[in-house]
Amino acid sequence: MEHVMKLNPNSFEDVKSGKKKREYRLNDEKRKLVRVGDTIRFLKLPDLDEEFVVDVKDIEIFDNWYDCYAKYYDQDFKDRYASIEDVIKDTYDGYYTEEETKENGCVVFTFQKHRIAHLNATACYLKKDNKVLMIKFSKKWGHVYAPPGGKFEEGESPLDCIIREFYEETGLTLINPRLQGLSYWKAKDEGIIFVYTADDFEGDLTIVSEEGTLEWVKIEDLSKLPQFDQNRIFAPYLFKDELFESKSLLDNNARVLKNTIRTM
Repeated sequence: MEHVMKLNPNSFEDVKSGKKKREYRLNDEKRKLVRVGDTIRFLKLPDLDEEFVVDVKDIEIFDNWYDCYAKYYDQDFKDRYASIEDVIKDTYDGYYTEEETKENGCVVFTFQKHRIAHLNATACYLKKDNKVLMIKFSKKWGHVYAPPGGKFEEGESPLDCIIREFYEETGLTLINPRLQGLSYWKAKDEGIIFVYTADDFEGDLTIVSEEGTLEWVKIEDLSKLPQFDQNRIFAPYLFKDELFESKSLLDNNARVLKNTIRTM
């Protein structure tokens, strides 16, 4: 579960830099909902135009601010306050009242930087007679073309994934596919596509897959096809003797807002 909290600019920057590892709050009904393992999305005051997400690592509850601040006074407050009493005075002057504290108590959230779970996938461009096998989507993404591939299943390596996905979508078994590059993308979510190329295969081609129609497309026509922006960007780097690494910032319609790409 995710919770939202607002921070003044200095505290927000301390959270981003890793200097601030704990947040002290009144243990009201809203804070009682927070559990270890939840995430907190901190918003930067006054405009709330920046955010930073952390994972809740530990929760400690206290009856009063003195006990709450005393435990971590040396680590969190000694450089800014002469005493614990000064921290409490500042709390009552600008944040909470004594009555609120007596009624609710206090809570300390210890957190760590949130680790993103990537939505990783694979794709493979299979070449035959100067043509590449592509899927023309029939139901989604505006009938764009894309290479066969898909998301990982539990326990799969990238190679396991692309061989399984390619067979499921085309009926063909790839032979020795070669990792050609990595395409990182970020929109609301983010992930990495492991991009393969291949020349050899066995089996009989399934003309129509669940995703759409399979077509052999001339390599020189690949850049002209309607396709995902990030795929179009790395298309010139396919079937080369070097790896590429692409990074794309996307909008909610998978259009590239910003991209960098390099070869290795």
